[in-house]
Amino acid sequence: MRTFRKTTRARTLGALGLTAAALLTATACEPSDDKAGVTPPPKSTTSPSVSASAPAVPSTSAPSSAETSTPGRPGEAADDPTGIDGNCPDDYTDVKVEWAVPPTKDDSKLLLTVTNTSTKPCKLRTYPVLRLDDGDGRLVAVFENSKPQTEVTLAPGKEAYAGLLLRQSNKDVSTLVKNMALAPHGQSPDTNTGEGVLLEMPKGGVRVDDKARVTYWNSSSEAAVSPLFAH
Repeated sequence: MRTFRKTTRARTLGALGLTAAALLTATACEPSDDKAGVTPPPKSTTSPSVSASAPAVPSTSAPSSAETSTPGRPGEAADDPTGIDGNCPDDYTDVKVEWAVPPTKDDSKLLLTVTNTSTKPCKLRTYPVLRLDDGDGRLVAVFENSKPQTEVTLAPGKEAYAGLLLRQSNKDVSTLVKNMALAPHGQSPDTNTGEGVLLEMPKGGVRVDDKARVTYWNSSSEAAVSPLFAH
């Protein structure tokens, strides 16, 4: 039997055949203090592969530790990448979206959960920078008073949380939103980037108004969602 905490999957924009510009730059004409436009991602700096016809060089020495180490993910270096300003690297985190309370009682509150999938601890010093796929690409504001007293350190395999209040008004003056774009951890709202992750809203879409707010990342799920109930 299903539980009410439906988990949506995070998908990269590229995997969906979408560009970050299609969603994150939807408000390119907005004032500069609420603009998270994107520029094309930098070209790959990967070195050309060696031709398959090149002759093999025999060796009688034992393989080095670098040669026997476990390779990284396809297209990535063997070492974990470095995140923006020391935050958790976007390539080594997994983010899911679920209800903060049963949707039959309240479908205006969501919980974002991020997991460190790397082999090293990392920091979450900011809040999720989110843009709504609502036709206007609105940036979700932050609950300024939700910043934890100490920055979150995320050990490998551990989780952190952020609360998302979708609306503070009647559904009649809200917009149905099916997706939202999450910028890399540590990115400022006014920083241009070609990267991002598309998060699916649960239930095939949720009603959102212009007073949507998100909290800072927090090591406690209870602390992350508590600001949502003060409004």
